[in-house]
Amino acid sequence: MKEIMKWFCKVSGIPTYFLRQNSHEIKMMFVRAYRYTPMFRRRLATVKADLEPSLIFGCGETQNSGWFNIDCFFSSNVDLVMDLRRGLPFDDRSISNCYSEHFLEHLLPVEAASHLADVHRILKRGGIYRVIVPDTGKFMRKYAEGDSEFFSLAHPWEAFPMDAIYSIVNWGGDHRSIYDYDTLERCGIEAGFEQVLISSVNASNTALLNIDRADEHRVAESLYVEMVKAG
Repeated sequence: MKEIMKWFCKVSGIPTYFLRQNSHEIKMMFVRAYRYTPMFRRRLATVKADLEPSLIFGCGETQNSGWFNIDCFFSSNVDLVMDLRRGLPFDDRSISNCYSEHFLEHLLPVEAASHLADVHRILKRGGIYRVIVPDTGKFMRKYAEGDSEFFSLAHPWEAFPMDAIYSIVNWGGDHRSIYDYDTLERCGIEAGFEQVLISSVNASNTALLNIDRADEHRVAESLYVEMVKAG
């Protein structure tokens, strides 16, 4: 399919990113329609029936005990298939904890603001949203410091630091927003969270939240925070 797309773009002159983005949006139309099906309603009811439901947004291929997985594709490890840009089908103060790792940067700033406000709405009092994103601020600081060792560790597949910065910011067109701690803190407070606490890999005081990927390059490139709803 990729080769066919490349051939079509070469012949037609249409940029590959145009087809890629629009094909994704067409898929999301069907994902949003799926939300109205009996199968989705049954799966949603299963999540809501849990006494202490906790949600992972943008789970990818991961699977963690005690969590319900949400993503925009169909897979055996995905409990709810949803377009997470379109709101969460949960009652106010009904979810114990939420988690996302390298998901929020895939949303436009206005979408991220809406998502954070919606997560704040569904969390129980004192609930936590643990958020991990690429730390663009760190990449910029390390570039200014000329720290080649950092780039070799955090983004080893790029030969030059500026290429690494472009990659982490753009990620083939899939990344739509960038963060440092100050930006993420401001976004969390504006969404209604009482605190946005800086953290580190698998260092949460809530044991259930210690599910971060711990490979060296992921730890080096990432910013860890916990957004806490007032009790």
